[in-house]
Amino acid sequence: MSDDVRTCAELRPLLRDAARGRLDQSQATAVTAHLGTCAACRAISDEERVLDQLLEEKLPQHPASLALKRRLAARLPPVDAPMKRESARSRRWALLALPLAAAAALVLVLRPRTDARDPLVDEAVSDHLRVVYRDQPVDVESGGPHRVKPWFTGRLDFTIPHVYGGDDEFTLVGGAVTVFRDRKAALLVYKRQLHTISLFVFPSDGLVLPNDGRVRQVRGFSVVLWRDGDLGYALASDLNGADLQTLARRIADQR
Repeated sequence: MSDDVRTCAELRPLLRDAARGRLDQSQATAVTAHLGTCAACRAISDEERVLDQLLEEKLPQHPASLALKRRLAARLPPVDAPMKRESARSRRWALLALPLAAAAALVLVLRPRTDARDPLVDEAVSDHLRVVYRDQPVDVESGGPHRVKPWFTGRLDFTIPHVYGGDDEFTLVGGAVTVFRDRKAALLVYKRQLHTISLFVFPSDGLVLPNDGRVRQVRGFSVVLWRDGDLGYALASDLNGADLQTLARRIADQR
């Protein structure tokens, strides 16, 4: 493998964070210099920016709940009885208070909601959508687990213990190297009928991962998270929760 290929392999996982301005100065400088000489990585970087814009436009937006509007209204100062003696201008401001509170609530939900209590769920959904919108989401097409698993050798900082090869219900499409949160990860893509399913496998150090097998729902998508040894797993799809749990169990039971 040439030095240029190794450089591409090292820098491509940084391209998404580079597009979002998340790299430190030395990493950003290295990526910029590489993009100036590598058309292939430059095309991937441009694709990342387009995907960010597409996700921003396509993700659903939800109106503020009545409970949120009430909480905002409750924070407003009370209107006292002597208000009758206040000027007309003061009365007008009091009447405008509730509409302003409702407007503030709407501002809070202009962007897709991120559940601060479970940021890994939101990450899994966002990364899954990137897979769905890509024309070529995998770098190695499936010829079975005995082809896909060896492909990751040397491309990751860890070893995938096994690759679930699919069955009559779930088809293994292939794999790719990606980034989950702040670390390099393996992506395995499955299909069930017309539904795309993304499995992210990544080092779990420093992350709080549930191990209850429960389906988390966000923005119309289902996510199952679990830990196995030093690795974390995130399975995401628009598939119904019961079917996604079935696949999660089969992946976890694969030895």
